[in-house]
Amino acid sequence: MAVNSSIDDVLELRTDVNRSRQQLPEEFTIIRSLYDVICYVAVALGIPGNVLSSIVWLRRHIVSKNSSAVYLAALAVDDLIFLLNDLYIQVNHCQNSWPCLVAWYLSRSAATLEPLLVLGFSVERLIYILRPLQVRMMMLI
Repeated sequence: MAVNSSIDDVLELRTDVNRSRQQLPEEFTIIRSLYDVICYVAVALGIPGNVLSSIVWLRRHIVSKNSSAVYLAALAVDDLIFLLNDLYIQVNHCQNSWPCLVAWYLSRSAATLEPLLVLGFSVERLIYILRPLQVRMMMLI
């Protein structure tokens, strides 16, 4: 009797697994749709925001007074490149064609450069905080 009940349990578990596999595509489409909506909202807000940030940070009177503006402008341009290439990849459902590979390479390069720009900006701010008089002397030279 115990052997039959354990076999029945295994068969029941196996049918539960098969049912969950059949339900996976529906759940996957919901998650994929949610992912697409979030990506498009990020692109819709990110592209105009990064263009405006680049314009503001690259103004002559801001760049001449504040060297951190160059880092922030480069960060905005880098993020804009990432968003545009990622949008191209998402819309075209890229395979192995060369425009898709170029877009993927540019997107990954921008994603790699972004933390380095943040690191450079942070180090510059740290130097301004720890050695303010030496930074002022270097700016006068």
